[in-house]
Order: sequence, then C-alpha cells, then structure tokens
Amino acid sequence: MTSMRLELLSHHRIRDPGLGLNEPSGLTLSRDGSALYTISDDTKAIFRLDLHGRVSVGDSFFIGLDDLEGIAIRGDDNELLVVQEQSNSVVVVDLKSRKERYRRPLSAMTNYDTIAHHFPDPPDNNGLEGITVNTKNNHVVVVKEQQPGLLIELDSSLTTILSTRMLQPSQGFVHPELKAEQLDFSGLSYDSRSDTLWIVSDKGRCLFQYDWAGDTVIQRLDLTISTGDKPKRIRKPEGVAFDPGRNRMYVVSDRDADLYVFKLHDDC
Repeated sequence: MTSMRLELLSHHRIRDPGLGLNEPSGLTLSRDGSALYTISDDTKAIFRLDLHGRVSVGDSFFIGLDDLEGIAIRGDDNELLVVQEQSNSVVVVDLKSRKERYRRPLSAMTNYDTIAHHFPDPPDNNGLEGITVNTKNNHVVVVKEQQPGLLIELDSSLTTILSTRMLQPSQGFVHPELKAEQLDFSGLSYDSRSDTLWIVSDKGRCLFQYDWAGDTVIQRLDLTISTGDKPKRIRKPEGVAFDPGRNRMYVVSDRDADLYVFKLHDDC
C-alpha cells in the first residue's frame, strides 16, 4: 500500500466580517481547479475564492438559506449543491441565475425508511455536514456528522438513496486521541484519481482516505500546520477540496477562518 503525507504550502486568512464570511464550513473546487467555493454557517451566502483565499465579491452572492454546512460543484460548473443540516436536505443552486433550483430533503427520497432511525425528529445537531460528487458516475455522496457517522449515496437526480455506509472502527475510522463515539465527520471530497473519498474530521483534526469499493480506510493523515517538537494541527477543519491533477488539498478552518493549501506526496 502506498503511504502519503501532506506538506503545507501556504495558508491564508479568509475571514471577512463585512461580507459575513466568519465560519467557513464547506469547500469545493471548480472543475478547472482555478477557484474555490465556500459557505459560512452563520451567513446566507455562497462565496467564491481564488486559490489564495481572496474573495471575489462579484462572484459571491446571498441566497435565502441558512444553516448551510457543505457544498459541492457539479456539471460544467453551472450548479452548486449545498446541504442544510437542520432539514437534512440537499439544495441545488444555479450559478448563472444565483437562485435555488430545488431542494430535496432526505426524508422525501426513495429508501429513506432504511436510514430514518438515524435521523431523530425533531433533528439533533448531528445531521448532514458534507457533500461531494462522484465525477465518474455523477452520484452524490453526503455525510452525517456522527451518532452514527454515515455516508449516504444518492442518485444524480437526488430522488433515491442508493446505498449507505456506517463509519465505524472496524473499517478503520479510529483516532488515537478519541473514543469511537467522539469521532465526527465534517466534510467530503471525491478523488477521481483513486476513486476514493477524502473525509475530514473536525474533532480528529485529520483526514481519512476511504475506499468505497473495499469499505475500508486506506490511511489517516493529521492536518499538521507547523513543524518542530510540538506540531500544531488545524482547529475545527470543516471543509476539504482535493485537486487530483495538481495533488493539492485545500482545507478550511471553521474556528480560525483560514484556508490551508497542502501538497499530497506519494511516499513509497
């Protein structure tokens, strides 16, 4: 098995109280790898950033949605998918018109009865957190934060739950500093190069590379942002976007409102 490591290339402060970008909680990369989109869970807006974390005000916009936690781009960069935790819904936003096209709560999807017991009514604070698109089959994958951590695969029309995976220690979702019930999952990014998912953990301050076909964790990588005797790790990482063409990993911190840019090295 190939082991990998992350090298921090740069980090950038992206907090902008004037625009309402205070707590970035999701991240996605444009198809050509030239721009990022993020959301702030305290603001009804979608923000477009360059790769150095600078907000493009003209390409950012307000929408009538709150409690947003995850974001993913799909198609020819013409629409965004965002997850709303409180309603456990996926919302489709048109980038050209900057308006909501439609929304799909999990509870309205075919096969919801297979996972309904994991979603209490009224909802707790452990609902949907992250979203990504498998670019090979156009399926959408969302992640439930914890109790239990759950990956949910949706069809491209967002009408059917195709399959689910519970994220458990037996698959490799373990952390040396946390008990199994403490581990959470806050963001997703699909890796088309290896057909795997990168899953970020807020409390674990790390990334898991997960192989869906094998239902197993390939590796865990700590999100270390300094070197020396006492390495420091990112506080509350909640969004991740991977660029397989450039081997770049982009991570945002909800706590510090920083964008971190890593290079992913393949070490034999």
